[in-house]
Amino acid sequence: MIGRVASPQCIGPLLNGWEEGMLYAYLAGRMGYAVADGAYRSAQVRVGDFCFFAGEPDARVAAWQPENTRPYTILIPRTPDWRPLIEQCYPQARLTERYAFAKKNAFQRAKLSVLAARVPDEYALRWMDGALFRQAGQEEWSRDLTSQYPDWEDFAAHGLGIAAVRAGRLLCGASCYADWPGGIEVEIDTHPSHRRLGLARACAAALILACLERGLHPSWDAAHPVSAHLDKTLGYLPAGAYPAYELWQ
Repeated sequence: MIGRVASPQCIGPLLNGWEEGMLYAYLAGRMGYAVADGAYRSAQVRVGDFCFFAGEPDARVAAWQPENTRPYTILIPRTPDWRPLIEQCYPQARLTERYAFAKKNAFQRAKLSVLAARVPDEYALRWMDGALFRQAGQEEWSRDLTSQYPDWEDFAAHGLGIAAVRAGRLLCGASCYADWPGGIEVEIDTHPSHRRLGLARACAAALILACLERGLHPSWDAAHPVSAHLDKTLGYLPAGAYPAYELWQ
């Protein structure tokens, strides 16, 4: 029987050594939930739009979905033997490639300070506050900057974000997709009409600096080569590409 996992510690051994920020957030009890078989040999962990499969491949675990399914989910198998089950259970899912980065870095504070200062004159960088938090949730392009936080109070207590604004309007941001003691998972989004201006790079550099000052690791996982290139210019160390599946429902 497949059921909800009462405590992250029950499936901790299945996730040991898997360097994923969202899994750190789950294991810390901050975000997400998991389901597993009765013996905890196989598990599925969901955090936001991400779904991770770990342990012994089990068709029942692979096929399990919540009653209120999300319109978009990224399915990530820990081992190759999960892939046939994912493809069987979700034939409409599209195979893609994501890019991992090591949970150590080659950040240079002086370089990051220069990058953070390269903002066009009409824009300004601001800390994410209650007003910007609410703005982020109002438009599709910016929703994931704060989507995993139920309210501003939770974000203020656990999250961290930098916004590029013009005339008070949020147009780009680097923020937390997830958090755990010791780190955050970085989310960066830019309004489609304000891309290729250096805003994402400036926001990312400012957020990384803020994390370093607080003793936090700014974990990043890239969805495409353009993002992966930006990561490397900021000081992230590539840890290799890996397969994932994009599922729209």
